[in-house]
Amino acid sequence: MAFDSEKWALSFYGVIDERFAVETDLFNLHIYRKQSITKLQAERSVGKLDIFIPKNWDIEEYGNQEKMRKFMSKEIEWQASNIYQQRTNLIASHIGLPDIKVSVGNKGTKNGSCSYSENHVYFNMWTICSYQSKYMDHLISHELAHFYVHNHSEKFWNKLEDIYFSLYNRYEFKEDFGLQIIRERDPYEIYILLRSWARPSGLKAFYDSDHIKDKKPILRPIYIKDKSGKVVIRWFLTR
Repeated sequence: MAFDSEKWALSFYGVIDERFAVETDLFNLHIYRKQSITKLQAERSVGKLDIFIPKNWDIEEYGNQEKMRKFMSKEIEWQASNIYQQRTNLIASHIGLPDIKVSVGNKGTKNGSCSYSENHVYFNMWTICSYQSKYMDHLISHELAHFYVHNHSEKFWNKLEDIYFSLYNRYEFKEDFGLQIIRERDPYEIYILLRSWARPSGLKAFYDSDHIKDKKPILRPIYIKDKSGKVVIRWFLTR
């Protein structure tokens, strides 16, 4: 059965356990309980990560969840570094840019940034848990467009279109392509949750509040109408 990301997000109260998964076209992650181990273990290849937790672990105990946070963060960072480097090299080569240095991390709400003078781009590592390839490529194309235009002027957005549509068929998009991509990004709520859970202060806040004790969901959806009148979903942390 495929992972129901929206159902999981709506029930998430601050604990990562075997109910959680990632299933995108670039990255798959699953968590299993295993009888014969006493500590966290992982089997990995680029794009695939299986995490094993001891069979008798109380995963909701703070110390064990802290171990999971550190372990999973390290594994996701390795995955993101490899996936983003491969994808960035592919797009950079396609548009005639030299090899680009890629780094990943968990800097707040920023999805990506670049230093064109140093031939360097940065991406938030947790985006690989949410973005399908076409959305990741859009993020990469955005940062690479800054190598040509150093601001967000109309010239920049035209350059971003040129780069992105050299990868994807323009006619797949029925409206402004930037808005459409933002609306379609799914399951964006997972990225929001993991971004907070992965910080020591975020995990501690989940325990200091009543979310974990009472198993109260952390995320709430709000449905709003955009400028075109289309109903879109926005996610908010309740704490």
